Amino acid sequence: MQDKIIPIQRKSFVSNDAAPARKRKTSGKRTQFLINKQSAVPLHIQLKEQIRYAIMSGDYQPGNPLPSIRELTAQLGIHRNTVHRVYLELQAGGLLVSRPGKGVYVNETLAEGISISELNAVDGLIEQYFSEANGLGINPVTLSRLVVQHAPGYDSRHPIIAFVECTAHQSQACARDLADSFGISVHHLLLDDLRAAPEVLPGHLQHVVTSIFHFDEVSALVAPLRRKVHPITYDLHPATRTLLRDLRPDCRLGFICHDANTEEVIGREVAARAPEGVFIGCANLEAPRLALELIAKVDTVILTEPASAFCIQHCTPDHELLELHFSINPASLEKVTRRVLFQP
Repeated sequence: MQDKIIPIQRKSFVSNDAAPARKRKTSGKRTQFLINKQSAVPLHIQLKEQIRYAIMSGDYQPGNPLPSIRELTAQLGIHRNTVHRVYLELQAGGLLVSRPGKGVYVNETLAEGISISELNAVDGLIEQYFSEANGLGINPVTLSRLVVQHAPGYDSRHPIIAFVECTAHQSQACARDLADSFGISVHHLLLDDLRAAPEVLPGHLQHVVTSIFHFDEVSALVAPLRRKVHPITYDLHPATRTLLRDLRPDCRLGFICHDANTEEVIGREVAARAPEGVFIGCANLEAPRLALELIAKVDTVILTEPASAFCIQHCTPDHELLELHFSINPASLEKVTRRVLFQP
């Protein structure tokens, strides 16, 4: 099946912090959305990144309408749910806004954009490769297909992003979530390993993503390496929210986690989502005596993975142990994705 395209009018866009001294060079040609169904990159990521680039580069200005879901579905030959998902994700990140009865528009308060110098550098690199390929008798369409074929293999060997977390389970799970959002490989790394030897961070890992809980420490650890560090925030996983909602109204619930930061932030959310009168309190392993006192007061413990060994050791067979799971906040993820992919 042939690729289907949508032409869009190229305009200029400069972010608030970009120097307005000169306009971006344009060739006068119209840019295009392109969906390659033979690519290893998922369709929604292909479309999402092209829409994001069109906004950041000025093809769609703040306040401009986007094509309707029906229009994109018909023109690209993809399922409407794919387009709907892309629009929802971009709305969660603040790039798009929905106007009931009118459609989807670029956010008029959009403040972040890729700089003109970065766009010019990318355009110059593309022009150079097309010119050199033309000299070898390779047309631009063939070259672009070859690049798409080779990109996943190169990316898996040389990822530019590392995700750092304090537990292996959380690090691996979040790295997978980030990889799905970015559409590129993400290397997962334990915080303890980074503490022991910051040089374990290879040179090709230029971006480090970590939770807001560890942001200050990770920033300090990698500062000598001159890497960019990006914070993300967590939400309670939908399965955990359901678990809390369905607790017995006569149970006595305590929350135990690894550190004080998690206790403060997540403890409030656990308390808010548990049935009224069920939640007794929370504690963390930085103060183990308080955690033991809490265990003695409750019959149900919801715990984070780093606290599981402690709770298994000190709880009785009569305690019900429930593991709490996190998911990455969508708006936080979209913001980090924007910074990583468009401010390299």
